[in-house]
Amino acid sequence: MIKYAVFDLDGTIFDSSEMWRKLGAQYLTMLGKKPAPDLADKLGALSVPEAAGYLRREYDISYSPEEIARHITRMTEKFYLEQVSLKDGAPKLLAALRSHCVRMSIATAGDTNLAVSALARLGIGEFFSGAVSCSDYGAKTSPEVFFAAAELIYAVPEETIVFEDSLHAVRTAKKAGFGTAAVYDVGEKNQEELKKAADFYALSLGEFAENISELLKFSAR
Repeated sequence: MIKYAVFDLDGTIFDSSEMWRKLGAQYLTMLGKKPAPDLADKLGALSVPEAAGYLRREYDISYSPEEIARHITRMTEKFYLEQVSLKDGAPKLLAALRSHCVRMSIATAGDTNLAVSALARLGIGEFFSGAVSCSDYGAKTSPEVFFAAAELIYAVPEETIVFEDSLHAVRTAKKAGFGTAAVYDVGEKNQEELKKAADFYALSLGEFAENISELLKFSAR
């Protein structure tokens, strides 16, 4: 039985994938450097500190990785504080999970302070007990950020479902023993592989809400 849920934000709850895909190129352009055509794909699975290190190495940037990470975070501030919107069905699913006493937390690749502020602005912050970032625990190619998010809500993997939009994150969570629910997002190009990898798949979060009983019956054991 599922008693806990860990949510990704970008591409899962937030409609923000395109912003992130363009961010690296925008940053390099600001520095007068030409981004490679596949830059977004190179950065997609990296945490912000890892992306900063990559940009410094590959584009000979004089700033330290820590400075680059701060620059990137500052570039996202206005978007999160004023512009980011919710994916379809997010409030409906969160309300359905809360009605079944499911405790929820966030595992985000972005800045936790910006994430919490955006959640509050959008009226859904109350659903979550806390948030952790890949900046502190590593990218979602490793399960540490999922374990940290589970620890916030005193969860064990076999009773926890992870909501994600990216193939690499779903594979990581599932291998670590979590249940996985994948939602469609334009940022993930391998939708057929995503369907195969996840325990559940939907085109919107609202679809999960409509099938909440089936979702909660699942056990990752």
